[in-house]
Amino acid sequence: MKRVEIQNNIRYNERLVSEFQSQVNSYQQKINSLQSQIRSLYSQKSNYISKSNDLKKQISELNQLKKKYQNLQTNFSNRQSKRISKFNANFSQKLNVNFIRAYISDMKNLLSGSEYKKAYNGLTAAKDKIDRQVGSLQRQSDEYQKKASNTQREIDSKQRSINSYQSKKSNANSNLSYRRQRITYWKNQLRYATD
Repeated sequence: MKRVEIQNNIRYNERLVSEFQSQVNSYQQKINSLQSQIRSLYSQKSNYISKSNDLKKQISELNQLKKKYQNLQTNFSNRQSKRISKFNANFSQKLNVNFIRAYISDMKNLLSGSEYKKAYNGLTAAKDKIDRQVGSLQRQSDEYQKKASNTQREIDSKQRSINSYQSKKSNANSNLSYRRQRITYWKNQLRYATD
C-alpha cells in the first residue's frame, strides 16, 4: 500500500476519533447536567416529604385535641343528664308553694336552658373548627405528596435519559477505541509503505 493511502487512512481515523471523542464529551456533559438536576430534585422531593410529614403531625395533634373535646362534651352531657335526673327525682311531686315552684322552674331552665346549650354548642363549634383545620392541613399535605410524586417521576425520567446517554457514550467509547486501534495499525503500516 502506498504511503499516501496509509496517511489518508490515518487522517480519516483521526477525524473519526475526534468526532467520537466529541460525542463522548457531549454525552458526559449531558449526564453530568442530568445528575446535577437529579440531586436538586431529590432535595426538592425531600423538602416536600418533610413538609407533608410536618402537616401530618399537626393533623394527628389536632385529632387528639378533637378527641379530648369529644370526651369533654360527652362527659359534660352525661353530667348534665345526671343532674336533670336527680333534680326531677327530687322534685317530682307537685308542690303548692310559689317559692318552690319558682325555684323548680328556674332550675329546669338552668339545667336545660340557654347556658347549657351555649356551652354544649361551644364544644361542638370547637370540634367543627378543628375538623376544618384538619381538612385544610390534609389538603396541603396531599398537595405536597403529589409534588413529591411528580418530582419522583421527573427524577425517573432524567435517570432514564442518563441511562440512554451512558449507553450512547459506551458505544461512542467503543468506536473511539476501535478507531484509535486503527490509527495505531495504520501507523505501523507506514513502515511497509511504498512511495
